[in-house]
Amino acid sequence: MQAIIPVAGIGTRLRPHTFTTPKALLNVAGKPMLGHILDRLEILDIDRIVLITGYLGEQIIDYVSNEYSFNVRYAHQKSMEGLADAVNLAAPHLREDKTIVVLGDTLFDADLSVLRNTESNMIAVQEVTDPERFGVVVLKDDSVTRLIEKPQDPVSNLAIVGVYYFRSSSILMNATSRLIISGQRTRGEFQLTDAMQLMLDDGEKFGIFRVRKWFDCGKPETLLETNRSLLEESGGYQGNPIDSKIIPPVFIHDSAQVTNSVIGPYVSICENVVLRRTVISNSIVFRSARIENTVLNGSLVGENAVVSNHPNEINIGDSSLLKN
Repeated sequence: MQAIIPVAGIGTRLRPHTFTTPKALLNVAGKPMLGHILDRLEILDIDRIVLITGYLGEQIIDYVSNEYSFNVRYAHQKSMEGLADAVNLAAPHLREDKTIVVLGDTLFDADLSVLRNTESNMIAVQEVTDPERFGVVVLKDDSVTRLIEKPQDPVSNLAIVGVYYFRSSSILMNATSRLIISGQRTRGEFQLTDAMQLMLDDGEKFGIFRVRKWFDCGKPETLLETNRSLLEESGGYQGNPIDSKIIPPVFIHDSAQVTNSVIGPYVSICENVVLRRTVISNSIVFRSARIENTVLNGSLVGENAVVSNHPNEINIGDSSLLKN
């Protein structure tokens, strides 16, 4: 089996952090989003991955090459033309084989082993209360009959999570190519849901599998919610704090220097962070940040940022300075 992972998104709602870091590399519960995805794919014995990079793509390449031993190919999306366009860019790197597509900011908990023996195309779904925000599937007898991108009328509450399985890469690529050549756009972009609808119209069968959990990392507040959920799931890791109180679950990297502080619950402390005389909860502190004499809750602190004597809820980017 092979995988396509689009990671070209700019992540405007997560600025200022995505000015300097690709969205897929933002750390949550001790690991970049992309790392969580690659770890969950290991159960499928993926033997080839195509990453669709774009904005700050060289950081994606460095991370994957340094941390994983997958056979990885790369394609570059020059402009944001939509998910079908991103997937289509993988065509030169694919074999005729089973293919899973996972969005690079889609964190999920699901039994992917169901994909090993199925002969049908499959779409991961979850019931939602606001289907107008998502692509949705319409079912008849457990088979997909229609796919609609962000419907204005509530025709279905089964949202497409962002994990797709295709029995044939060539059939998928044929559909994305036809969509792009036709110029058919929805909301200004070439949507993968529209390409899959072409496949349905051609007689391809689609089933569904449900995810147990689906984590949203699109905004600062939902990134923190995901951090909380993943820390609860994993139990976290307490690192090597000195003269400090830890309220689990937390993740503290071994290289972090934590002294005379109260950490937790729901805090992720990345590598080479320095925390002194700090009380912090429900927050993520990115690499090499330095915080002292501070009380923080519900905060994101960028790489190499320095925070001192500033009790507050904050969201500051890389290499920033905030002190009183």
